[in-house]
Amino acid sequence: MSFQWVFDNAESISINKRPITSQTISRDQRVRSVSRGGAVWRFTVKMPTGMRWSDVRGYIENIDNTNKLTTQTVSLGSTGFGWMTGYRGSIGNPSAMTWKYSSTEAANDTTKFLLTGTGATGDVLFKAGDLIQPNVTGGKVYSIVNDVIKGSSATQLVQVHRPILETPSATAVSLIVGNSVSWKLICTQCPTWTIVERDIVGWNGEFQFYESLL
Repeated sequence: MSFQWVFDNAESISINKRPITSQTISRDQRVRSVSRGGAVWRFTVKMPTGMRWSDVRGYIENIDNTNKLTTQTVSLGSTGFGWMTGYRGSIGNPSAMTWKYSSTEAANDTTKFLLTGTGATGDVLFKAGDLIQPNVTGGKVYSIVNDVIKGSSATQLVQVHRPILETPSATAVSLIVGNSVSWKLICTQCPTWTIVERDIVGWNGEFQFYESLL
């Protein structure tokens, strides 16, 4: 896929998953802030200059064809950027843990799900910044807000970085963790290319990708 090729060969990747915030400052300098939501994953990717046209022309053709019209699935686990998304907890098989986001959890706090974990009391199930994805069709990617330590109970509530987008269900599902997560992305800014010297490709700007929620 052309999007995956862009990520695999990036010179730099910037990731923004913060919600949109509205902020006002009154005359007496009181600051008021409110979240407007919209905490979707946004990636800005810069490609290096120096690739040979004769080597990458097929990938560029796919990029031109896809442009800003089609979504593709991208992972950061199978590339040289795998260190960015690796699981940092102490559980040998983190995918054995399960996620449940029922109507009960949704009514109490839309940013928390019920985790059933393996391991012994005191084990680190997740560290802040670990990535998870419920193993369901169209499951979205979330980051863990705080370290999660195994307690004496079989289950515990875990907070993620944004309101959970999955439909509440009483059924527990397995988790996709760390390097195995993937995003469904659409390109919102697709730079053109230039052959700057014989057989050398340069890019006229950066790629920008947004998480597709459709």
